[in-house]
Amino acid sequence: MANSKTSYVNRRAVLRGGVAGAAALAAPTFFVGKAHAANEKLRVGIIPAYSFGLYWLIQDQGFAPGVEMEFSVFPSGPPAIEAMVGGSVDTITVGSVPPLAAMHRQVANFREISICGDASGLFQIVGRPGMSSLADLEGKKIAVTSGSNFDFFLGVALENEGLSDMPLTRVNMEPIDGQSAFIAGAVDATVPLATSRKLIYDALPDAALLADGSQMPIEARPSIMDVFMSTQENVDANEAAYIEIVRAFHEKAVPLLRSDNAFVVERMIEWQSGMGRAAVTAADVEPLLNGYFYFDAAEIKDVYAKGQLTAALRVQSEFLVANKRIGGLPDLNALVSDQIVAQI
Repeated sequence: MANSKTSYVNRRAVLRGGVAGAAALAAPTFFVGKAHAANEKLRVGIIPAYSFGLYWLIQDQGFAPGVEMEFSVFPSGPPAIEAMVGGSVDTITVGSVPPLAAMHRQVANFREISICGDASGLFQIVGRPGMSSLADLEGKKIAVTSGSNFDFFLGVALENEGLSDMPLTRVNMEPIDGQSAFIAGAVDATVPLATSRKLIYDALPDAALLADGSQMPIEARPSIMDVFMSTQENVDANEAAYIEIVRAFHEKAVPLLRSDNAFVVERMIEWQSGMGRAAVTAADVEPLLNGYFYFDAAEIKDVYAKGQLTAALRVQSEFLVANKRIGGLPDLNALVSDQIVAQI
C-alpha cells in the first residue's frame, strides 16, 4: 500500500488550507444509557459505527444489569487505543487494523475478547464528481486515516485493480475530518465513515462511488472484523463484568436485532442523536446497521474455536507488513483471546 511513489501530508497542513473541522469529533463525548443497579462499572471507548452501537443497546435495554457502562466516543481506532493505554477507558470497540500495529509495537498486552461484526461490506471510496474509477486517483489526494481499517480497505481495493504502485497522496485525517475536507474540495477522494457519509452525497450529489465493499466479490473482499478489546490486566481484573457484557451482546443484542430489526433501528437513531451527530432516519440507519454480519452466542464460539478471527488478522497483518504499514507480524495468538467467549 505504501511505496516510493506514495507521499503523505499532515492533516494540519490541509486544515490550514481553509477546511473547517467543525464536524470533527475532536474530543471524546461521554454518555450513558438507562440507569441500572450495578455491581461493576466499565469505561468503554466507542466509535460511532452501528456494530458498536449494540453495546449501547445492552445498556439501554438493561441486558447486563450487573454492569454499568460509561461510554466515551472516539473518531477512530488509534486515539481510542491511546486512551485505553493512558487509562482513561478500560475497554474499546475498534476496527481490527489499529490493534495490529499497537500489538506489534508491544504497547500493551492487548486482547481481542469478542467480535462486534464483520464490516467489510460497509466501506466505500468516494471521489470527486467526474471520476469514474480508482485509476482516476492517480496523482490525486485522498483523505484516509493512516494505519486504520479505512487505510487497509483502500490498499486492498487498489491492489484488486492492479493499482498498488499508482502514485497518489494519502492525507492522514480522521474520517470526519476527511469528509469535511472532501466536501470543501481540499482533497480529491476519501474513505468515509459509513454512519456519516450520507452528508457527502447530500452536499455533492454527483460524487463518484469508486469502490464499494458490498459489491466486491467475496473472495476479493477484505475481512474487516470490528472487535471488542482490552488489556490482559484489565480483563483479569474485571472478568465477571466482561463475561456479562459479552454474553449480553451475543445472547441478547444480536438475537433482538434479528427478531425485531425495526426496534433496534429505532434505538440506533436515538444513539446517534445522543452523540450529537447529524439527524438520521430509519432509511439511513437500516442498510448500515444490517450491512454487518453479526454473531450470536453459538456462532461466536465457533469463530473462536475455528480460529477464524486469527486467520483474518493474519491476512491483514501480512498485507500491512508487505506494504510497510507495520514493521513486522504481531503475536496474533496472544492478541486473540477466548478467555471470555469460552465462558458465555
